[in-house]
Amino acid sequence: MVVIRTLLIILEAACSLALIGLILLQKSKDGGLGLAFGSGGGDSLFGARAGNVLTKATVVISAVFLLNTLILGMLFAGSASESLMDGAKTVQPVPMEQPAVPQQAVPVMPVVPAE
Repeated sequence: MVVIRTLLIILEAACSLALIGLILLQKSKDGGLGLAFGSGGGDSLFGARAGNVLTKATVVISAVFLLNTLILGMLFAGSASESLMDGAKTVQPVPMEQPAVPQQAVPVMPVVPAE
C-alpha cells in the first residue's frame, strides 16, 4: 500500500508541474507569460491549431490530477480514521492523584480585634 501511495504522490507532483507548464504556454489575449517562455514559436511547432492541442492536453491532465487527488484523499482518510479508531480502543483513563498537602497542615491566623 505504501508503494501505491508513493506512486500516486509522484503522479500528483508530475501532473501539477505539467499543468503549470501548459497553462503558462497557452496564449492569452495579451500574450501574458506565454510569450516570455517562447510560446510564439509554439504555432510553428504544433501547427495552426496549437491552442486546441494545448487546451486538450490541459483538460486531460487536469482530469488525471482531479481523479488522482480524490484517490489520494480516500487512501489517506481511510488510513487516518483506522489508526484513530485503533488508538481510541487502547487508551485507558488515568486516575487523578490526591493533593500532596493535607488540609489540616495549613496554619490558621488568629483574628486580632481592632483597638
